[in-house]
Amino acid sequence: MQKLNFLKPALPLTVICVVIALLLAVVNAVTADKIADNAKKEKESAIEKIFPQCESFESSDPSLWKETVSDAGSVKNEAGEVIGYFAEVSPVGFKGEISLIVGCDNEGKIIKVSCLSTTETPAVGTKATDDKYLSGYTELTGDDVMGVDTITGATISSKAVRLGIHNAVLTAMNIIEEGK
Repeated sequence: MQKLNFLKPALPLTVICVVIALLLAVVNAVTADKIADNAKKEKESAIEKIFPQCESFESSDPSLWKETVSDAGSVKNEAGEVIGYFAEVSPVGFKGEISLIVGCDNEGKIIKVSCLSTTETPAVGTKATDDKYLSGYTELTGDDVMGVDTITGATISSKAVRLGIHNAVLTAMNIIEEGK
């Protein structure tokens, strides 16, 4: 009987863990759609800020996407003309994924880069996602992106951002070539 004494504290702890796991599953099921909807709205808003005359955008064939690209395609104006291309990239920095939207014109030149989210260290890794650093990519094309300097103290984060932007530009070029 002495050997079964460990069950007295283990049984209530097991029940508590099961109840908490079930509650977390319910909360996840209830909030998953809302979280996905908010992420979609945030992406749409970022694309509209890059392309003020955007009326619609549509994703391209995923086989044209480079590594770290989670969505990419063309942006159209009210007349249905392609006014540019977007790519959503999520390179992995020092602490996790950095979600960016990159807008390119019809020649594949970067119009603007916008950060959707980051888990990088505040005031250090986040320097790689602030507007001042990201504006350094404006007007660049193709391999020119890889020539942008990294940030001292945020080397891993800024290298990840640079690689993500490079992949976004290459993806835009693939989409442009596919459309010709």
